[in-house]
Amino acid sequence: MIKNKKQIKQPIVPIEWINEDEQVYGSKRINILRIAQEKKIKKLQLAMCRWGDTFSNTTEWDKSNWREEFRSVIGWLRHLSSGLNNTLGKEELKSANRLYRKYLGFVK
Repeated sequence: MIKNKKQIKQPIVPIEWINEDEQVYGSKRINILRIAQEKKIKKLQLAMCRWGDTFSNTTEWDKSNWREEFRSVIGWLRHLSSGLNNTLGKEELKSANRLYRKYLGFVK
């Protein structure tokens, strides 16, 4: 009879489920930057939606410009949410700032 027999415990997660090749995707600095940009673009999207609701008596030219600009904002959101390392470029940030000034100036 064995006196000090140690009981072998089964792991909570089966060994087959553990993927040792997984690495952290993206750097922390870029992820923080992406999250900040995503929050700002969502705020811009909300301001543009409010502008569209408030100013229903605008010209067709303004409405068509708003549609194109809103599509670009949705594209930026899709780009940011598609991957951890995706951030906006310099030109996209400039146009986002321009749109933010344009559409937030009318919304109180």
